[in-house]
Amino acid sequence: MVAPNWWMQRRFGLLVHANLASVPAWAPVGQYAGWYRAHIDGHVPDVLLQPSPLVETLAHHRDRWGHIEHYDDYLPFLTFEEFDADAWTGLARDAGMSYAVIAAKHHDGFCWWDAPNTDRTVLHDGPNRNVLGEFAAACERADLVFGTHYSMLDWADERYPSSEYVDKVVHRQVLDLVERYGSRMLWGDGHWGAGGSHWRSDELIAAARKIDPELVVNDRWWSDQPDVKSFEYQLPDQILTEPWELRRGLGSSFGHNRAEGPEHLLTAAQIVSLLTQVAAKGGHLLLSVGPDAQGRIPEPHAERLRAAGGWVRRHRDLLDRGTPWTTWGDNDCRYLVLDGVVHVIDVSGRGRFAGLARAVGTVTALESMDGQPIAFEQHDDDLRLVRPPRKPQRLPIVYRVTIDEPQPAPIELFPESPPARLMLTDVIADAGPGSIVQLGDGTYIGPARVPDGVTLRGLGPHRTRIDGLESDAVMLGAGSRLEHCSLNGGGKRIAWLPKIVVRAVGTSASMLGCHIDGHIHVAADDVRIVSCGASGVVVADANHAAITRSTFTGMQWDCAIDITGGSGHVVESCEFADLLAAVRLTGTVGATVRGNRVTARWWGIQMIDTEGSTVISNSFERTMRAVDIDGGTQAEVKGNAAVLGDSGCVLQRGASDCSISGNHWERCRIGLLAWDAGAFRHRDNACLDLGEPDSAVTIGP
Repeated sequence: MVAPNWWMQRRFGLLVHANLASVPAWAPVGQYAGWYRAHIDGHVPDVLLQPSPLVETLAHHRDRWGHIEHYDDYLPFLTFEEFDADAWTGLARDAGMSYAVIAAKHHDGFCWWDAPNTDRTVLHDGPNRNVLGEFAAACERADLVFGTHYSMLDWADERYPSSEYVDKVVHRQVLDLVERYGSRMLWGDGHWGAGGSHWRSDELIAAARKIDPELVVNDRWWSDQPDVKSFEYQLPDQILTEPWELRRGLGSSFGHNRAEGPEHLLTAAQIVSLLTQVAAKGGHLLLSVGPDAQGRIPEPHAERLRAAGGWVRRHRDLLDRGTPWTTWGDNDCRYLVLDGVVHVIDVSGRGRFAGLARAVGTVTALESMDGQPIAFEQHDDDLRLVRPPRKPQRLPIVYRVTIDEPQPAPIELFPESPPARLMLTDVIADAGPGSIVQLGDGTYIGPARVPDGVTLRGLGPHRTRIDGLESDAVMLGAGSRLEHCSLNGGGKRIAWLPKIVVRAVGTSASMLGCHIDGHIHVAADDVRIVSCGASGVVVADANHAAITRSTFTGMQWDCAIDITGGSGHVVESCEFADLLAAVRLTGTVGATVRGNRVTARWWGIQMIDTEGSTVISNSFERTMRAVDIDGGTQAEVKGNAAVLGDSGCVLQRGASDCSISGNHWERCRIGLLAWDAGAFRHRDNACLDLGEPDSAVTIGP
């Protein structure tokens, strides 16, 4: 990926995201409000990952918009009578931004300019004005580079996704945005309904670049030559050398969502913290705001952007022209290099910088941006300010650092040889039942099957590594054990699909104290996974899987523990973060999920057509649905705590004979939602500071 120079020096941008859903402007906390049509209509095409319909939205629509029969009936309410394009660009400038993108067409097919070959535009209904055209002109006046976000998915056009739709709608409209409105950025979306050959993406992008050779294109067109890699709500772990952009809203929704309160939005300090991390990793940040039906950007969003903007404007040269150093930083600080000088951004205010330990060289000077010298002490593990701030700073402080290169290491008379990369199959070839194979420091190459009854033991995940390369690393036989190793394999992960690294194929196999860069696949009974770290576990048609005291970190769109079929499974005392769903049980009998700590986007624990599931004493934070009982019978949900989510518990699709008791739901929007559910019992559930105070229990339809 090679992006034009103008793009590489504009690191912070504004995405204005509106569609017809800006009228109801509602989604459960954690969901995308712009998907309102899919959330009330289960028949729209190419809905990916999103629940459709969404029972929370059906309940809201019944209570608030029961008189609206069809989605397009919202058009008369989309007045945009207070729309001021210069106010939008003025906000971007106040926030220290240097580029701006507007959602020209979202999945509902409503176009915000006089788009060719369609009547679903703002000039035919609703605002009756060319919103995109006015915004493009305002961007030019404000010296903001103008770009457009365009969805190939269209829930309203009957031609979708035919070749006629591709020719007369997608190609004509996208080229129109570049040719007539000067869009310098083309951000694709809704591309998953077909591949690049269907959209004829390379042909389209080539035609657009013929109009503007310095056009920037993201990687959501299926084009072979994108300029920018896209991330949505999830930051890369480390510095990337290729151009990339993080796209997210101030809250959990790109468009305006009335259900979100101030507690769900990034604060000014969090905006700056996020922006500095993005810049230190070599990326761009595109923050989304959603105007309301009158065209106003809600003040809580605007206020946060302006509050962050003072700091951003003061340090814009550093953010726009600075490049990553040897390390991006950590939770305390970030590092950028500007004009050959290392700058450290003290985010936490602790005055401790691990990246400036003695190993990187001798720090000879540390000074503030106005040239004042700062007293410091350099240690083997970090650099510390002699007088750190007496109280945490609301926004970061930036220091310039002078570093002398480290002295060359002395010549080693007897240099250590790197450990040999041994074939794991050779190491365990002679092992028999009951034997323990002790692995040493270094890397062992798989794949290999651990024989029945054999224990394969490493020296710890940081010392013993097993690499399966493009294949599985290890297959566990009956009664075998794998302990204290790190494992990789399975090739490159594809989107949110599991990347299998370890397969447990023998009964009573177990894993202890391992770190797995990928997933464990369980296909045998009585498998135990204890004190491991992994992306996830997939259990298929096995019984009595036990997953305990383990940690799972995802990529925002995946499920950590996905169990299908079988009986007697236990998930206990685990921690989950950065996931779409923490635990999903499908068709299981007698499963227990107990004592786990969960932060997930949409589902904490999801049970689909299960029997006799027990969910007890789990804690959930900022998770849309803490517990979702989707069909099935005899589920017990007891003694769980949920905070800052949308719902404490959802019963739907005929779930029956369920017991919901003794749970604590705090600062969620609602407590218990039963929608199209069978008989259930609920008692002694405590609701505190609900977003909708009268919604401790909601029953429908």
